[in-house]
Amino acid sequence: MVGGMELRLVHEYCSRRDKDSMNRTRYLISFLGLLLFAASSTAQQAPRIDIDYASFAYDEQESLVELYMAIEASSLTYEASDSLFTSTVPLELSLHSSSDADSEISAERVVWEQQTDLQFAVIDSSLITEGQVFLRQVRLTVAPGEYELQIVMPLLGQDPVQGSRDVIIPDYGRQESCALSDITLASRITPSEDREDPFYKNGLYIRPNASQLYGEGAARLFYYAEAYNTSCAASDTDEYTMLIYVSKASVPAPITGLQKRSKRAMRPTDVLVGTFNLSALVSGIYSLHMVILDKANESKVEQTRKFSVLNPVADSTQAQSAVAMEMFEGGGYATMPEDEIQQGPIRIRHVEDLAASMFPDELPELIGGRHALFGKIKYPKSARRAGIEGLVIVQFTVDEEGNARDAIIRKGIGGGCDEEAIRVITEHAKFKPGIHQGSVIPVRISIPIIFKLR
Repeated sequence: MVGGMELRLVHEYCSRRDKDSMNRTRYLISFLGLLLFAASSTAQQAPRIDIDYASFAYDEQESLVELYMAIEASSLTYEASDSLFTSTVPLELSLHSSSDADSEISAERVVWEQQTDLQFAVIDSSLITEGQVFLRQVRLTVAPGEYELQIVMPLLGQDPVQGSRDVIIPDYGRQESCALSDITLASRITPSEDREDPFYKNGLYIRPNASQLYGEGAARLFYYAEAYNTSCAASDTDEYTMLIYVSKASVPAPITGLQKRSKRAMRPTDVLVGTFNLSALVSGIYSLHMVILDKANESKVEQTRKFSVLNPVADSTQAQSAVAMEMFEGGGYATMPEDEIQQGPIRIRHVEDLAASMFPDELPELIGGRHALFGKIKYPKSARRAGIEGLVIVQFTVDEEGNARDAIIRKGIGGGCDEEAIRVITEHAKFKPGIHQGSVIPVRISIPIIFKLR
């Protein structure tokens, strides 16, 4: 118990570098998910926050550390403010030298700290669905070493919620041989020229997946890492070989179709970015491996990152397959190691950071009106035969060009009506984009569509 609250660790995994004191590889089912429940019925429930990190080379004295925070939108408490619903999460972060973390003078050995109020806003809090998150990222530089990250969340009228985790930062600046950074697992990576975007990096927009959970609705895993001093593995053609693959957590062998081998130009720093489609994988624990191979096709250095998959569709279709039987001995979680059991069934949705819903001065406006749009609907034959009718709510993002994208069903009725509603919205709806301070911005909205038999 911490401050009258129970701290529950929720799924996250991290792999650490091969050094004497760092030689243990730690995989925690969730690093700190600050999923906290009140000890009494009157206590306030704390927001759920998944926190992850990755480190990269910076200079000879320090390494770059990125902290990724995903705050589950449905776990926040919102207050009505004008035309918006807002929420504020106070958060205190600090990095301590591990050797001093438990001592009385640890406060004097803080190497970095930040106190901030994370502020969020949405147009309509009733439209928030499970799996939607606000995403934030913090970058800092710190000398290589072993640290403890301490997290404190003050709660109104209660003792603060507290948590901590180990953070191990390699010394990239002093390594003369090949080296790999930590791996950032992401839910999206796209080219970008917006250097002001907090998720911009090396010409890319990188949306980290702080929960490291993939599956239904979020089946595509994106990855980012950096390779250093690759000349140590260069061939006669000044190229080196990079092997990247996905394996079961317990069997370090590539899964068929989830393996990439490429020849890459030798350079001091090489950016490694790509994606794997995980839609065929059954639920379980997996690993992403990156290996630099030498001329003899032997490993020079390897980095590994664990992640989890929750995929009910694949589970149901492959429940009798040898793979499913091998992993689950009957398809359930009961035979898995206790520290690898998922914390309850959840539905994952790949959605925009809800910052897309923040502070528009002008909401998107449907061009042509709803009557014209709904005239494009083709009542599904299967729904007509079954007598299905009712309300379908489609949620989507209106982008800067006024197009509807990333559509999902907030409320469905089946019979093909849900798919038809998404088709009409994505193929025929055109909007005047949302405006904020004179600039067009993406805004996430919902539209109800009524299917009624005549």
